[in-house]
Formats: sequence, structure tokens, C-alpha cells
Amino acid sequence: FFAEGRIPIVQEMILATDEDARSRALERLRPFQEDDFAGIFRAMSGLPVTIRLLDPPLHEFLPSLLELSLEVEHQRSTGQIDLDLMRRLGRVQELHEQNPMLGLRGCRLGLMIPDVVKVQTRAILNALIAVQRTGGHPKAKIMIPLVGHVNELAVTKAILEKEAKAVEAEAGVDAEYV
Repeated sequence: FFAEGRIPIVQEMILATDEDARSRALERLRPFQEDDFAGIFRAMSGLPVTIRLLDPPLHEFLPSLLELSLEVEHQRSTGQIDLDLMRRLGRVQELHEQNPMLGLRGCRLGLMIPDVVKVQTRAILNALIAVQRTGGHPKAKIMIPLVGHVNELAVTKAILEKEAKAVEAEAGVDAEYV
């Protein structure tokens, strides 16, 4: 996610204020992930590969709250206010976490934004199927990160399995994963 060209898309996904915008950003990330996962599966053919679902410390992906605040204050002092910048600052303030470990870490991001789990599941399984079709033997293990309660696991697993069934139906194959 930190590779060139990806951070702006990740930021767009996180800062999105509606599901359509978030879904568009996630769909732009999926091909990157599919390529990454396919490369890993090819390199590790026959060996198990554990892929942890996205668990971002949001502060590492968001624009700097301090820098945005300073930029807005500078604009105010010059009388030239960029409304998009003001909205961006407002959204970053909404998402700012005093203690990132108590925020949307672990499986909580996927519970708040189920499309994150869906897109990652789709990327993993599409890559797995693509590598299988070229003669590889991928073995995927999907890890649901930092579960604090059995209900978090149950809900996340249900989202993942429903998406996996959809991918398998579209591809016409059973994708073996655990």
C-alpha cells in the first residue's frame, strides 16, 4: 500500500465520505493487490502463504493533521480559502485517533467498512485462481487480524466467505484457502 501510486488511492478510500467513492477507490486498489498476491503465490508455489487482511494504522495513511491545519490557517490569513482543503481537513479531524490501537485497527476496519474485506478477499482468490490456472499450486491462508471478541470473528468470517463463494461462482472453480 505504500508503493508509488497507491498511497493516494488508499487515502481516497479512507477519506471517502460515501460508499460509492470508497468502492471506486477500493476497486482501483484491487488490481495492484491481485498482482502482488499472484507474484507471492507463484514464488511460494506449493507452500502455505498467510495473508493478513488490511489492518492499517490510519495515521500512517492519512495526510498530516498538523500540516493540513497549518495550510488552512495560512490560507485563512491570506483570505484565500480552498473549500476542498477545508473538507479534507474536516475529514482527517473526524478520523484522527488519539490512540490508534483503540481505533479502527484489526478487524474493526473491515467491520466498519465491509468492502475492505470483500475487495481483499476477491484479490486474494482471483490471484490464487489465476496462478492455479497457469499450473501453480498456491496455498492461501487468510488471517483476520486482531480479533477482540468472537462476534468480530464471526461477522468478518461471514463477509469473507460470502465474497469467496461469489468469486468461486464467477470463476467456476473452488478456490482452496483456509
